[in-house]
Amino acid sequence: MTKTLADFEKQFPERNLAADAEVVRIGPSPTGMPHIGTAMQAIINKALALKNGGVFVLRIEDTDQARTIHGATEAIIESLQWLGVEPDEGPFYQSERLELYQTAAKHLVDNGKAYHCFCSAERLQRLREQQTEAKVMTKYDGKCRSLTKEEVQAKHAAGEKSVVRMIVPESSDKIVINDLVRGDIEFDPSVLDDSVLLKSDGWPTYHLASVVDDHFMRITTVVRGEEWISSAPKHVLIYRAFDWQPPKFLHTVLLRDTDRRKLSKRRDDTGISWYREQGYLPEGFSNFLTRVMWAHPENKDIYSLQEFAQLVTPRALPSTGPIVDIKLLNFINNQYISKLTPQQLLKKFMAYLQEFNLQPDLQHEINTNQAYAEKVMSLEPERNDTLAQVLPNSGFFFDCLYKAPEAEDLKRIEHNHTTIVTILNAVKESVIDSAEAWSRVAKETAAEYNVKNKIVFMLTRMALTGKDKTPPLYEVMEIMGPERVGSRLAQTLANL
Repeated sequence: MTKTLADFEKQFPERNLAADAEVVRIGPSPTGMPHIGTAMQAIINKALALKNGGVFVLRIEDTDQARTIHGATEAIIESLQWLGVEPDEGPFYQSERLELYQTAAKHLVDNGKAYHCFCSAERLQRLREQQTEAKVMTKYDGKCRSLTKEEVQAKHAAGEKSVVRMIVPESSDKIVINDLVRGDIEFDPSVLDDSVLLKSDGWPTYHLASVVDDHFMRITTVVRGEEWISSAPKHVLIYRAFDWQPPKFLHTVLLRDTDRRKLSKRRDDTGISWYREQGYLPEGFSNFLTRVMWAHPENKDIYSLQEFAQLVTPRALPSTGPIVDIKLLNFINNQYISKLTPQQLLKKFMAYLQEFNLQPDLQHEINTNQAYAEKVMSLEPERNDTLAQVLPNSGFFFDCLYKAPEAEDLKRIEHNHTTIVTILNAVKESVIDSAEAWSRVAKETAAEYNVKNKIVFMLTRMALTGKDKTPPLYEVMEIMGPERVGSRLAQTLANL
């Protein structure tokens, strides 16, 4: 039996929630991979739901089947999980709800709020060209509005295809949208045209599908990008056509780079996957996004999503695009990495290497000697802004990444070959079991061979790590242990 709109009202009843609980949704389209704007909207939605025991819904808006990208839906779901903003409900797929949209469109037609339009693409193109030439607003001229029910039936019987268009009421009253960020926004109804709600293939446009879904999912606040502000009056008219109460609207801003340009979805550094590949922690990335668009009342930079949810109000969100400053992101992410225990940092670092299939030899070495790896992670974790930086900052500790320096590397420190060999041999044969012992050995060796103390330090550092900059040298030696220290000095001397 064919369903009516009333049947769907029974199928999706009102929710039994507290009066101040928000039901919110994110509706990404799988025509592209999830990006930083998706993350920002997901976080705002999750925060609104968390505030008073509401519900966060994930809706995959996949009605544009021709432009759907393989793997995009899975990437959206995985990105939300990584961010720690998993939906309470969903994912729901619009492609599986066509009967609902078709029933809704029929309801509007039956009640004189929409009509079938049989105009060809060629006629619509000519109309646009004529209007452009006449320098008037380009919009549908309502030609098919006057078709009778019998004429519509005859055209369908003859095999003609139609779309369903909304009827924009003829009214001089301004349409006022209350945006929770910007306040009241007025629109002149004369700028609206009879937009298509249902295409000739039976698939809905965004305007119909989003309104119908928001109603039956009982969404209380619609959070979406500011590019949809111009569509808001159209959506309000659709709500009125159904005699439905519109939700509240919260339009987020478009983020900008440090040159104040709008971030482009086509750039690598706007995709959520890019931030994951750089080794940012989800907690740090989430905190960064809230910090970019909101000022904590205590001017704190570091706080949890739960704290953001309890303190934020829509009017405190920006109405102009904030700057995505990578320096701020690095600072915030660094704070989260610095607070990790060595065990926690090692676990996250290993998960990062495994996720992106990096350094299999290093993974094997860490698994072989986890206790040593934890000692490595304990040394100045604050040097790392990201998990990716652990490799250049600490990779020298691991034998699979260590490369003994060549003579040319050491001669940049001390030009005399014999002096280099003698000093490294002296260090190798010394007993170094404390920071004081190392300091004494270095000074005595420097004095014996008539060089500055720093020459002994720098040659030893280069021999042990292959680098000219590291954390305090004795702390490095202490973690490496006498056996590894002796082995590396021997490798360097062998190169000489």
